[in-house]
Amino acid sequence: MKVIRITFWIGLMLLASCNEVTETYPDEPVVDYQTFGIYISEDALGNQVAIGRLTFNFTDGDGNLGLPPLEENSNPLLPDSMKYNFYLQLYDLQGYEFVKISESEGGILKYRIPFLNKQPTKGIMDLDISYPLIVHDTIFYTFYIMDRTFNHSNTDTTDVIVLSEIDLNEN
Repeated sequence: MKVIRITFWIGLMLLASCNEVTETYPDEPVVDYQTFGIYISEDALGNQVAIGRLTFNFTDGDGNLGLPPLEENSNPLLPDSMKYNFYLQLYDLQGYEFVKISESEGGILKYRIPFLNKQPTKGIMDLDISYPLIVHDTIFYTFYIMDRTFNHSNTDTTDVIVLSEIDLNEN
């Protein structure tokens, strides 16, 4: 009889442990930097370009991440928050300190994450950044995302990236 009770309780505990656990995330998006790698590719004209691939994890509890495609005739006066939802800020090593590069000098990169409609949203995203010219030597980026209700994620930071070792003229 004791063996039956023990077997019953072990079976009951196993069944209870099989319940699916639903993960919950905050409504504000969260980004988590993973890696940044650089490779050489060719553009449409056959020119060598360096491509930086930023990989990060993301979550969004209310599942409203991403923007629908822009129509060709969309209003050019739309604010950036309606056109873009992924922002990178470039920092360049100048002397012995990193300096924030202004938007007018190309220091802010803006991208559009496509429409995602899944609640909660969790995944890994890759973003490719093209470097047709190597302007800066040693850099890093900070980045964040926004969802459709303008919730701003945390800001994360890449590792330091050395671009001076890349030779785009090498065959």
